[in-house]
Amino acid sequence: MIIRERYRIEGSLYEEALSYAEQSKRYTSDRHDFHAGGLNNKKRKMFEGKLGEKAIKMLFNENGISYEEDHSFADERDEYDFLLINAWECLKVDVKTRTENYHTRTLEMVEQAQSHPKDIFISVRLYKETNEVEILGWYTYQDMIMKNQIENQGYLDNYVMYDRDLRPVGTLESELLNRFVR
Repeated sequence: MIIRERYRIEGSLYEEALSYAEQSKRYTSDRHDFHAGGLNNKKRKMFEGKLGEKAIKMLFNENGISYEEDHSFADERDEYDFLLINAWECLKVDVKTRTENYHTRTLEMVEQAQSHPKDIFISVRLYKETNEVEILGWYTYQDMIMKNQIENQGYLDNYVMYDRDLRPVGTLESELLNRFVR
């Protein structure tokens, strides 16, 4: 299995992300503290998140991973970013995208984790100036619940997984993805 150091998002994948961000900006939640700044900022943040997702799509495609990409409408809540599918299991995957060097943690709102749980979280770093994405690590829902690290920066309660809490990128294949190769 090949896991690149960075994935450059361009062409049709870039256009998919941009189109989705434009369509969804009016429906993107105001409940996230990073959405100050109106519709343009919502579109930018959604676009950045979608670029992160496209890197994971590239990873799956290049390695023959059996998956289904989320196809919810722009005005609907995503139940997952990807479903990993094989004959005996189906796992919901959520891609968490960050954009700054000082971002050292991955967040999942407690309310969302309880009402719409995902099985796997993949944390990625988007380099905005080059549209390149680095996979930082991953964790399971159970990892997050067992850690039970909840922080509130004056807004909403979030489960927090610091970089030191993430499973290494190299274990994606051996502990997860090899079960889903077509």
